[in-house]
Amino acid sequence: MAFFISNLGQGGAERQFVELIKGINKDVFEVSLFLYAYQKKAFYEEIFDVEDIKVHTNKLKFKNPVLKIIEALFYIRKVTNHNHFDLIFTSLFMNNLFVRIATSTFYRDKIIANSRNSILLYTKYHLFVEKKLIKKSYLVFNSKDALADFKKVIPLKYHNKLKVIYNGFKIESILTEERKVNRIVIGGLGRQSHQKNFVQLARVFKGIVKEKPFNSDLKLILQGKEGDETEEIKKQVEDDSTSIIIRDANPEIKLFFREIDIMVLPSHFEGCPNVLFEAMINKRLCIISKGANSDDFVIDGVNGFVYDGTDEGLTEVLKKAISVLGTEQEKQIVENAFQYVKESFSMEKMIKTYENLFLKIYEKNKTGNN
Repeated sequence: MAFFISNLGQGGAERQFVELIKGINKDVFEVSLFLYAYQKKAFYEEIFDVEDIKVHTNKLKFKNPVLKIIEALFYIRKVTNHNHFDLIFTSLFMNNLFVRIATSTFYRDKIIANSRNSILLYTKYHLFVEKKLIKKSYLVFNSKDALADFKKVIPLKYHNKLKVIYNGFKIESILTEERKVNRIVIGGLGRQSHQKNFVQLARVFKGIVKEKPFNSDLKLILQGKEGDETEEIKKQVEDDSTSIIIRDANPEIKLFFREIDIMVLPSHFEGCPNVLFEAMINKRLCIISKGANSDDFVIDGVNGFVYDGTDEGLTEVLKKAISVLGTEQEKQIVENAFQYVKESFSMEKMIKTYENLFLKIYEKNKTGNN
């Protein structure tokens, strides 16, 4: 079985990709990984230490974007024609596109593509391409909401090729550090892009700080790679650099969770939000926007707080969350959240579900029942 991805950059999709490769049963699946555009060091370097897999890296020689795409397609074509894999797995839209375009008809119904994008991110062209390529592949979403949206545009005869598998998470040791006296830290973790909407969190936080409704010192930490909203976020910070801290991505996210008291996900939309579940596992109080709460992962007041997406809504909910810190209500909410992730989103469950899907597709191809 072959896994294809351009490179393992920092991101939730890449993390899930790595964990699937690490955890898949090597007695059943012979795994080869192809990093077909390995232009710089992988963020998740741990993949090179995984036993019983073959890792192949390919550095593209051309600098011209069009020539780089052609070079990548030719590499994928050459590798897949030479090896004749039983199954291919890939993730993220461009990887999914390249693999399905580059492979021959031999791979019809042998490609499993993982899609993490909301349909709102798809242009008419992207949807047209998806409708055409579903004929030779399976598409796996990480939320029921995304699946329902795509079923509206994908022809009915291909609905059996659309699947949902939630992300998986390691349920590890729990943070037990005492909260700092007279200091409350809010956190936002992820790329500084329009979709993640951290500019709203910075704006709302500044407004609350100016009001001074609490006796405690308030801090906001925004951690993640730069994106198309970085400059706008920096503008929000210019006159408040003491209260708002911006940091680059760091693979040691446990250090981030040790610092914060409240995790905020202000995204316009999300599939299966990794950051939410990581925060819940680390027993941090969570706030999520209605748009990011795609499959009702958070029930307001039960395992976190939900706001309506507006500045006013976030202001109200953030003040409410701050007011319950250190109370029995906070303890109950974070415990409910932890148990929810433990029961529904374990890494073992995610990997086993993928294994079952892979074997089912393999058997169907073997018997010709497609």
